[in-house]
Amino acid sequence: REKLQLAKEILSKNLDRPPSLSELSKEIGLNTFKLKKKFKELFGVPVFKYLQNERLTKAHDLIRNQNATIQEAAWQVGYDSLGSFSNAFSKKFGFRPSAIKG
Repeated sequence: REKLQLAKEILSKNLDRPPSLSELSKEIGLNTFKLKKKFKELFGVPVFKYLQNERLTKAHDLIRNQNATIQEAAWQVGYDSLGSFSNAFSKKFGFRPSAIKG
């Protein structure tokens, strides 16, 4: 459990450049299979789904509360492509990032 909490913290602190699954598993001392299986059991989502949710939630906050542009927010959470950011964002929230700026 502690190792999985640590994994979650590491991901949250490195949204823009997250470690790979193998790097993360080495860092917390679990093999990748156990990391993936146990992470999903404990938090209800796979590692990368968790990471994506955190990134998009942070981007939403940056756009709404910090007055970041959509492009700035996308870059800050590690998206290189504005298109893929916008698609992932609208899948999660049901509206495009530009709708926040309205």
